[in-house]
Amino acid sequence: MNFISKKYAPLIFTEFYLLFTILIFWFGPIKYKVLNKFEFIILLFLYHLFFIVGYVISLKTYKSKPVLVHKFSSTKFYILFFFAFLGVLVAYKNNMNANSIIPYNYFAEIWGGINNPGLVYTERMLNIDYASAGESRFFNIIFMFVAFAKFLFIFYFIWYWRVLSILARTFSVLYSFFYISPGISAGVNSVMFWFVIFFSSSLLFFYFLKKRNKLKLILIVLSFLIMVPILSFGYIMSERGGGYSYFEQSSPRGDISITINDIDLESPTIFSYLGYSFTWLDYYITQGYYGFSLVLEQNFRWTYGFGNSAFLQRQFNLISGIDVGQLSYQRRYDNIWGELSQWHSFYGQFANDFSPLGLVLLMFALGFMFARVWMTVLFRDSFYGAALMPIFVIMFVFLPANNQIFGYIDTISYFVFISIFWYMEGKKVVFY
Repeated sequence: MNFISKKYAPLIFTEFYLLFTILIFWFGPIKYKVLNKFEFIILLFLYHLFFIVGYVISLKTYKSKPVLVHKFSSTKFYILFFFAFLGVLVAYKNNMNANSIIPYNYFAEIWGGINNPGLVYTERMLNIDYASAGESRFFNIIFMFVAFAKFLFIFYFIWYWRVLSILARTFSVLYSFFYISPGISAGVNSVMFWFVIFFSSSLLFFYFLKKRNKLKLILIVLSFLIMVPILSFGYIMSERGGGYSYFEQSSPRGDISITINDIDLESPTIFSYLGYSFTWLDYYITQGYYGFSLVLEQNFRWTYGFGNSAFLQRQFNLISGIDVGQLSYQRRYDNIWGELSQWHSFYGQFANDFSPLGLVLLMFALGFMFARVWMTVLFRDSFYGAALMPIFVIMFVFLPANNQIFGYIDTISYFVFISIFWYMEGKKVVFY
């Protein structure tokens, strides 16, 4: 791969994926009725155009600086492990709606999640309280400063795997299982997807940058690995009783229809089961585009920069007593597309803060930053630049669905603090 293609590789793969999701939205087995079709298409075109322009301008204006040197630190490894493990304990408590951070029934809950994910998910949803979620102001402030360790530890042990001791490697493997365990115990898909996407993309970037001769083998292995969360996703949805009729029922206006028949979940073949899993995945990925189309039927009301995330709205409400959620597009069309029960896409959520047309500026800035981070990885061997790339992957994978990065405290923490570390990398003031 020549140097020019290296520089543009992230842009090419991102655009290919996002354009593919648009094709699936228009021509896939799930059909959506879009009222403002012309405006919808023009806006998506502008978002992609400004993202590409921002990326290209960032490449053209980049000025190289001295190469950065990073070395493995055993102290940093175990500090990261401690806070990462603490973060997973918190995630386990929150996913299970438990009263204690100590998972006393850990193995029984894991076994229950494996055997009956539909039941544990239903029980969890009956007990969950969206209104009070994340109400501990002090805890959220403290946790924000350490939550990034959950992902950074994964990236760190992948990046330095060759120099890890047997004990450190053991801790890394055990942590990986413990990371996905809240998703298993609670019957939640997102935890597994987060881990597999972050882990796989970290591994790919490492081999792309450090050992390209083994990249093809890694791609083959990961292509099989990615089937694990997809099949797990299908299994969980089948246990929840997820027939295709749900797609149509999710739209009270009758804007959604399905062109294929349900499969027999009592005795599915491997191919029909794969088809079932991918159909549900299609719905999860593309439904956000439909949610964004509903935005275009509403007037813009500014949400003070907090409208892109239900989590941020709760925090702002705690501090100011103002519920900006009532100004959001999603709250205003909750009766036809659930504010919390459905996805609305990255575009639809950030439209609360920028307006649908103003989003072109955000997409330009996002493309600019994406390219600038990648240039520091290629030219300066930036460790924190490389650590930012997997979180960009998660952002773009879920972009058609929702604002995944700023919707949760651990991903907000990771994006914010790793961006700060990246910006400060190589400067005289260092604090990481």
